[in-house]
Amino acid sequence: MKIPVRVEFFAGGLRPIVTVYIKSEIPKIFGVVSAIIDTGSPTTILGGGDIQRMRISEIQLGKLVGEYKELNIGGAQIKTRILPEAELMISGKKFKILDIQIPVKLIKGTPPPTILGIDFLLQGKLSFFFDPNRKEAYLELEG
Repeated sequence: MKIPVRVEFFAGGLRPIVTVYIKSEIPKIFGVVSAIIDTGSPTTILGGGDIQRMRISEIQLGKLVGEYKELNIGGAQIKTRILPEAELMISGKKFKILDIQIPVKLIKGTPPPTILGIDFLLQGKLSFFFDPNRKEAYLELEG
């Protein structure tokens, strides 16, 4: 099964972007975001702008698990915690993701957008095709 991915101009270049519905029970978080598929990122991270747009409160951020982890992404330095066992839905297909990094503090720079990293591709058993010349991209389910 192929899942279409948009190719759009973002942050100075063409990027593969997909619309994702995110849902978590603890803490209670849900919303729709546009995420960049980034094969150079080992982890999936919810962007700072999406956190504000989804109105995720300090109380909800306090329910995240794990130690504070410092990440350097796209010139920004942020502290994150984990949103465990979130459900992502793309084109009607559900994916259970074990750990999504959620920024809880910006140390320097501009917060990154929402990124689906290699962990998403591995956990979802997905292959990713991206041809920027033809502005074509898609995810493909294994099997």
